[in-house]
Order: sequence, then C-alpha cells, then structure tokens
Amino acid sequence: MSTAEKQTTHTHRHAPHRRTHRRTHTTWFFIGGLLLWFYIGVVLLHLQRDVYVLPAWILLGAALVPATIFWIMVHRLRTTDTVTAVNLVVAAVIGGTSAIALGGTLDQLVESIPQPVFQNEGLFALLLAGFVEEFSKGVLIVIVGWKIAKTTRNGLFIGGAVGLGFAVLESMGYVYAHVTGADPIITAAMEAEHRGLYAPFCHVLWSALFGAALFTAAAKRGRFRLSWLVVGTYVGVALLHGTWDGAAPLVLALTDNMMLATLTQFVAYLVAILVGGLIWRHIARKEPAPAIAEGAASEGPAPAAPAQA
Repeated sequence: MSTAEKQTTHTHRHAPHRRTHRRTHTTWFFIGGLLLWFYIGVVLLHLQRDVYVLPAWILLGAALVPATIFWIMVHRLRTTDTVTAVNLVVAAVIGGTSAIALGGTLDQLVESIPQPVFQNEGLFALLLAGFVEEFSKGVLIVIVGWKIAKTTRNGLFIGGAVGLGFAVLESMGYVYAHVTGADPIITAAMEAEHRGLYAPFCHVLWSALFGAALFTAAAKRGRFRLSWLVVGTYVGVALLHGTWDGAAPLVLALTDNMMLATLTQFVAYLVAILVGGLIWRHIARKEPAPAIAEGAASEGPAPAAPAQA
C-alpha cells in the first residue's frame, strides 16, 4: 500500500471521531451560552433587578442561535474554500448591520405609501417585506463579496453570514420591544426563544440561497451580473420570506378566523423550512469534501494542487 493510500485510509478511519468531537464542541458552545443567558435573566435581571445588564441579556438572547450557526459555518470551511473566517465575520458584522439599515429605510418608504392597515400593519408593507429585505441583503452580499472568489459554496457562506448578522440585529429589536408589562423579562424571554428556534430557517437560510445564486451567476466571468438564476432565486426567497411573515395576518384579516390563521401560519412555516432546507442541502452537498491527510489536517491548509492535463 502506498503512503498516500495509507494516509487516506487513516483519515477515513479517524474521520467519524473528528466529526463527533466537532459536534460536542458545538453542543457545549450552545449550552454554555444558554446557561449564561438564563443566569443573567433570572439572577441579575429578575431577582436582583440589575437593569444595567439588560443590553447584554438582549444581545445574548438574540445572538445565541445565530452565533452557534456561525460556529458551525466556520468549522465547515474546507481547505479548498477561498473564503475565510475573517470574511465571514466581516460579512456578518458589516454586511448584516448595513443590510438592516438599508432594509429599514426601504421598509419605512413602503409604509409611507397610503394603504389598507391590518393589525397595525400596512398591507403593502406586509406583502413587500420579503422583497425589500432580501433585496437589501443581496446588495450587501455583492458588496462584501466583491473581491471573494466566485464559487457557489463561497456564496452560500457569505450570504448566510450576512443573513446571520441581519437576524441578530432584527431579533434584538423584537426582544427589546417585548421588555414591557408586569414581568417584562418573561415576555421578552419568550420572544427571544421564539425567534431563536426559527433563526436557522429564516434570514440565514434565505440569504445563503440568494448568495449562492449570485456567486454562481458570477462564476463564469468572475464578476456579479444579473441572470435568470439570480432573479428567480430572489423572487423565490422573497416569497418564502413574505409567506413566513404575512400568511397568518393576511388570512386573519380576510376571514377573522384565528384557528384558520394559525393553521395557515403552521403550513407557511413548514413550506418555508422544507423548500428552503432541501435547496440549501442540495447546494451544500454539491461538491463532496476532499479527503485530507492526517498530517495536512494538523499542519493547516495545504497549497492547491496543480491542474492535471
């Protein structure tokens, strides 16, 4: 058996152990953050009434699930990926913050248009929220990914990171808005839990799919361009986003039937999760991970092999 074959065999034999080790670290990362969030909320805020830690509690509650997803994303980077952890941090922090600023501005412009109002929500604003916010995130995906190699996987990662940053800031606003009532921490904690559970299936997923389409369209010429793939993906994720946000309120406004609205919301969530998740899985598994020798894994990324004739 050659040295290369021995290395490959050794790698495959120990790969399951490394994957389990990675999952264990991810679990402890999430559990540690969750325990810290509970401690700050229950002990410092609820019992000791220390309001100065409220911003930290809101940030941790809004960011815990997205941060766990980010942790997983960084550990899923391959030696063949040209995108780096630093690129993902820039995309999440700068891209996410700028996208929510742009999206908020456009949302306000749409809301200023005279329109019917249902449950304190303008009809146009409700129906167009997905198109406005996905457009805003798409603009920032292009900006932060301008100098990054145009591959489908790179787009998936950059898009997901922008959506992740967007999701954290949006969730912080919703959690802060629920710090009201006789026991504000309980109310806000329920909102943080609700948004945390759905975080992987919302902005992170939609932006990842849009980013993959943008980078795929740019792969041929090395620069971003409009194509049917880009337009189709944009419309698709915007509709998933709009269905997620507006299906139940719209049904409730039209029928005044809470049970039907709740059922509609459940179906909308299910459709958005299944459709988006299956597409993401297909893209993420499009290129199988290359076998990495044990020595190379411990020494860091190996230089790219020359192309074979």
